[in-house]
Amino acid sequence: MCSGFAGCLVLLALVLVFPLNGYAAKDKIVIGTAISLSGPYATGAGMTQIPNYKMWVEEVNAKGGIYVKQLKKKLPLELIIYDDKSDLGTAVKLVEQLILKDKVDFILPPWGTAMHFAIAPIINKYGYPVIGPTISSEKLREIAHKVPYFFGILNMPREQASGLVEILEEVGVKKVALIYVADAYGIEWTSKVAPELGLKKIDIAVFQSYPLDAKDLSPLLKTIKAAEVDALLCMSYPNDTFMITKQAKELGYNPKLMYLGVGVAFPVYKKMFGGPEAIEGIMGAGAWNPKVPYPGAKDWYDRHVKKWGKEPDFWASAFAYASLQILEQSIEKVGSLDRKKIRDCIATQTFPTVIGPVKFDGGFNTQSPGEIGQWQKGQFEIVAGKAKRTAKPVYPKAPWPEEKKK
Repeated sequence: MCSGFAGCLVLLALVLVFPLNGYAAKDKIVIGTAISLSGPYATGAGMTQIPNYKMWVEEVNAKGGIYVKQLKKKLPLELIIYDDKSDLGTAVKLVEQLILKDKVDFILPPWGTAMHFAIAPIINKYGYPVIGPTISSEKLREIAHKVPYFFGILNMPREQASGLVEILEEVGVKKVALIYVADAYGIEWTSKVAPELGLKKIDIAVFQSYPLDAKDLSPLLKTIKAAEVDALLCMSYPNDTFMITKQAKELGYNPKLMYLGVGVAFPVYKKMFGGPEAIEGIMGAGAWNPKVPYPGAKDWYDRHVKKWGKEPDFWASAFAYASLQILEQSIEKVGSLDRKKIRDCIATQTFPTVIGPVKFDGGFNTQSPGEIGQWQKGQFEIVAGKAKRTAKPVYPKAPWPEEKKK
C-alpha cells in the first residue's frame, strides 16, 4: 500500500521505470561462453560444443525465442563467444568479464575437464548455473557440495572405467599397456582404470604418462610393442589420440584391442587414416549412437548433419546439446530468468533430452546412453555397458589395411 497521493505517485513512477525488476524491458536473453578457439583444446571444442551452441541458438530464435512466463513473451537468444586460448587463467578472466562487464544472463561452459574446474568457483560465486558436457572427473564429486551451481552431465570415470574393464575381461585380455596424458582428464581416468584392472587380475606391463603437448610418442609405442600386450589403453585427448593412431599404424603396431580416449568418436577420425576400414575395431570413450531409443535423438542427429554437413561426434556432442535442452526447459519451467530458481530446477527435475531422461543426483547425471564405443563397419557402436549395446564388441581388432594386403 502507498501512503498518501504523493506516495502513490512515487510508487507508480518506480513501477514504470523498473517494471518487474527491469525484466519487462528485456528484449533478449544474452548467453556467453569462453571456449577454446585456439590452442590444444580447440579441436575438441570445435567438434563437440561450438557447433551445438550455434545450432541451438539458431533453432531457438527460429521459433521466436524461449517463452518467459513472467514476461508473457518469448525472448530470442544472443550468444557471445570469447577465445580462452586453451589457457586456464584466460578462461577465468573471460568468464568474469562475461558476468561483470557484458552482464550475460547465462554462461555456457568451456571444453575439457581442467577448464571446467577452473571456472567452477567463478560461476558459483556469482550464481550462474552451468551444466558441463565435457568434464569427466571423480574429483568433482569431492567438491560438488562447494559448487552447487555446477552440474556434470557427461558419464564419469567410475562408470566408463568399469565398462572398459568389463569388456577386457569378457574378451579375455590378460596383459595391457596403460598410458595417459598428464592432464586432469588423463590422470583421473587412469586412477579409476588401474585399480579396476588390478581387481580383475589383468597385468599392466607398461604404465606411463606423457605431456599434453607431446609431439612424438613413437618411442613409447615401440616399448609397448616389444612388451607384447593384448591391449593398448590410452587415456588421451584428441591431438594425441590422432597422433597415437597415426604412429601405431606407421609402426605396424596392431594390438588385439586398442582403446583411445577423446577423439576416437569424432566422425573425422574415420577419414583421417584412409577410411572406415583403417580404424575398424578401435574403441573409444563414449558413446552415443543415432540408434539410441530416445525421442528426438535421431532428429537432432539429422539436423546436425544437415546444418554442418557432417555427423556430430559420438562422445559428447549429444551431451552438449542435452545440456542446452535442459537450460531451455528450466527457463520455461521456472517462468523467469531467476538463476537461483533455475539452478534449483536443474537440481531437482527430470528432463527429456537426446541422451535420454536426465536427472541430477548431487550434481551428477544419473544415466547415459553408453560408456564405451567401437568402430564397426563405419559406425561407432555402443559396446558397453552390456544393457545399452547397439553391437557386441569385436575382438581381436582388425589389422591395418596395409597388413591385410601383405
